[in-house]
Amino acid sequence: MVTADATEAFDATDYVFVTLPSNVQADFAKRIAPIVSDKLKFVMVPGFGGAEFLMQPALERGAALFGFQRVPFIARLKEYGRSVWFERKACLQLAAFAGADIDSTCRDMEQLFSIPCEALNNYLCVTLTPSNPVLHTSRLYAMLTGGADLEQNKFFYADWSDAASEVLFKLDAEVQAICHALKVSDVISLKVHYESETIPALTKKLRSIPSLSKIQSPLNRTPQGLSPDFGNRYFTCDFEFGLDILLQFAEALDLDSPTMREVMAWYRRTTGNFVRTVTLADYGINSAESVCKFYRLKGACH
Repeated sequence: MVTADATEAFDATDYVFVTLPSNVQADFAKRIAPIVSDKLKFVMVPGFGGAEFLMQPALERGAALFGFQRVPFIARLKEYGRSVWFERKACLQLAAFAGADIDSTCRDMEQLFSIPCEALNNYLCVTLTPSNPVLHTSRLYAMLTGGADLEQNKFFYADWSDAASEVLFKLDAEVQAICHALKVSDVISLKVHYESETIPALTKKLRSIPSLSKIQSPLNRTPQGLSPDFGNRYFTCDFEFGLDILLQFAEALDLDSPTMREVMAWYRRTTGNFVRTVTLADYGINSAESVCKFYRLKGACH
């Protein structure tokens, strides 16, 4: 069945897979809240980008929240309307928010996707994953600063630069510092994830991934030349709902995160957007103890 009616879609449904980008998740949650029951399980694909905050109107109705650490599949368009190139991940990593039953849900995911599923210890393992919020932001910052040449739209990954790798490693290190302070495991450093210990090695690795090779940079062509497409999700989601949330965790833990601050300050100056989209303090998060309470995390509080 294909339907635009949420009531019809949720009827007799166990799982709702949410693939919407972060910048529309809050509106989605508010719109569906009146028809949400405590039997529904929302699975965010992927789960980072502030989903545990944005989906609160649905969670307040008793629904459970789960999130994939990364997407289960990678698909790229081959011929519009006819075919796609498709790659299945070897393993899924899933986390539950606020004590939801992760074991039975992971077994269900294995059956649904025919892919082994690993249950992560806490939803923070998803929230703090150094994926798009540091990957996209580091590349855009390096691309658009320091007298960037925008005469030609380069490939986002196939033309990846050492400058972007340097920023990415710094952001990754600051994320790992947050994980260390909270005693959060299951968040793998990008040096391990991409099997790259040096800046040149990381650049070579990111340039060589076939599934990413044809992705263009988020730029628009104007009569004056190329300019950043600030409406692209790499900007609207990965800075405001990604990197800024990571920075707020660092601030709540009193951790110095100079690269996060520098990149976010550049984004706000460049876009003129100084409004914080998700404020962790609104959810009572302002210290290590408050993080532990919100996520029901034990390690860093004892």
